Amino acid sequence: MGRPLKIQKSSTGSGNSGASVDVDLGFPNFGSLTAPVVNTADTLNTTQYLGVVGGAAPTDSPSATNPRIDVTVNIAAPSGSGIGSATGYIIRQKGSHKYLVGDTTGVTGGAFVVGQAYQITAVGTTNWTAAGAPGNFGVGTIFTATTVGDGNGTANSVGVCVLDDDTTPAAGLMAITFTIGDSTATTISKLTNKFLLDFTGGSTYAATSVIGDKRFAANFFTDEGTVIKSGTTAAANSGTVSGGQQNLLDLALVDKVTS
Repeated sequence: MGRPLKIQKSSTGSGNSGASVDVDLGFPNFGSLTAPVVNTADTLNTTQYLGVVGGAAPTDSPSATNPRIDVTVNIAAPSGSGIGSATGYIIRQKGSHKYLVGDTTGVTGGAFVVGQAYQITAVGTTNWTAAGAPGNFGVGTIFTATTVGDGNGTANSVGVCVLDDDTTPAAGLMAITFTIGDSTATTISKLTNKFLLDFTGGSTYAATSVIGDKRFAANFFTDEGTVIKSGTTAAANSGTVSGGQQNLLDLALVDKVTS
């Protein structure tokens, strides 16, 4: 159904003279393509594109031109309980419905939970190696806390979460939403770099549910019109969601972060 998500990040020291370089910000926009095929509603301009990307906060650089996916997460603590529903970000995709994510709430040295994974957001005066980080730590380093830490450095909690049909997810779950045709926000059951599925077939990942989920073309800029599915014609769709030919995909507007 598509490739794993691109993840925005700043690659420190990769540029000329060791300058920081932003990578995987988005996809080639329509203005850079030869004879591009845009959506039927023609609401996408030359600076926009199809597809979505995650973000390796605190080292990504989202903007109105190149946003990243907005996520709600509830990372499980070492005890098994959730640390609470909060705004998060995708660090990398780990499966069809599973992601390594961060919680943007932030934790200061001295308040780390032993056994919890964190991503450093500000080095400050914290002794990071004593807290469990590797010797080459820096902003963006992920580590598992071995002590409560010290100092005024900060980090975000990190964990693996699974997509759920609930915008206030329970422990170990997360939610990403989208709209279509100015609809209310709808939760996503599966997301890749170019496509998404909803929960039309049901709120579980049983085969009998998944085959009923509807596919959409994912993007950050419009929820109007349709696009041609690769390998098909522009003929009208036939059959049902779970059976028949989907020649045209509705455009889904994935919730985003722009700063």
